[in-house]
Amino acid sequence: MIVNSLNENQNSEPPLNRPKPVVLLLLDGLGVASPSEANAIAAAKTPTWLNLIKEYPTALLAAGDNKTLNARYLTLGAGQEIAAENTVPAVTLTAILSQAGLKQTKIAETERFAALTHFFNGHREDKAAREAWEIISSEAGDHTNKPSLALKRTIAAIIKEINRDDPADFLIAAIPYLDLVAAGGDWTLVKKAMETIDQDLKKILTAMTAKKGVLIISAACGNAEKMGVPGTEIIDKDMTDNPVPILIIGEEFKGKTIGLTDPLDNDLSLLAPAGTLADLAPTILRIMGLKQPPEMTGNSLIEK
Repeated sequence: MIVNSLNENQNSEPPLNRPKPVVLLLLDGLGVASPSEANAIAAAKTPTWLNLIKEYPTALLAAGDNKTLNARYLTLGAGQEIAAENTVPAVTLTAILSQAGLKQTKIAETERFAALTHFFNGHREDKAAREAWEIISSEAGDHTNKPSLALKRTIAAIIKEINRDDPADFLIAAIPYLDLVAAGGDWTLVKKAMETIDQDLKKILTAMTAKKGVLIISAACGNAEKMGVPGTEIIDKDMTDNPVPILIIGEEFKGKTIGLTDPLDNDLSLLAPAGTLADLAPTILRIMGLKQPPEMTGNSLIEK
C-alpha cells in the first residue's frame, strides 16, 4: 500500500481533481532479477530510472508462469488473472474508462499493436467510444543495429499527446524496444538499449511534470534481465517469467511507498512481489477516482 496516500473518491463519478493525463508506459523486456553477468539492465547506466526508484512508490508484479505475451496483455487490460489468451473477460479497463466518458489513447509500434488493442481490450475488434489508436511502423531488422527509429517516433508521439492543450485522460504506450533487442541475443546492444530508454524517460518526465499528471511505468514481460545462463556461454533470448516493476510517479506520490520498505540500494530484486499483472488496472482506476467493478478481481496497490 502507499503510506499516507491520497483520500480518493470511490464513487462512480471521477473527482474534479482527477489527474490528467494518467500515462502508462509498458516497457516490455524490463524484468527484475539479481545482478549478474547475464543481467544487461543491472549493468546499464540508468540515472533517471534509479532516481525514480528512490523517489517514488515502487513494487514488483508477478508476471505469471508460462503465460503467453497475449495472455499477459489480456490480464493487464482485464484486471483479473487470465491464463489462456482465447479467454474473453467480462470487463476491461478500456470499457470502464469509455463508459465514464473519458478519452483514452493507445500508442504502439507494429510489434505490439495487436497486444495493446485487441488483447488489452478483451478481444474487442473496434475502438471503444472516445478511444484513439496510433500505430508506429516497425522497421524490420533495425532494432539490433542502432537506436530504433520506431522507438524515437513512439516517444515523440507520447510527448505530443501529453503536450496537447486537452490531452487524453488516459494514455497507454507499449514500447517493445528492450524486448526486441534482447531477443537478438547481443548483451552489449541490450545494455545500450536500456540506456537509450533511460534517456527517453527523462524526456517524458519533463512533459509530465509540466502537466502535473501521473506516470506509471511497468511491463508485460521481462527479457533483458536474463540474457543467458550465469556461469555458462548459453544465450537466452526468450521472454522470462520474472517479476516486472511498477512505479507510480506524480507530485502526490513523491516520497511514499508501496508496502513497508523501499528496495535497498535501489536493487528491486530484493523485493518480493506486492501483486500481479492483474493488479495494474485496479490501481489505475483508483488513481483516476473510478469504482472497480466486482468482475475485476485484481486488487489496487493503493489504499485509501
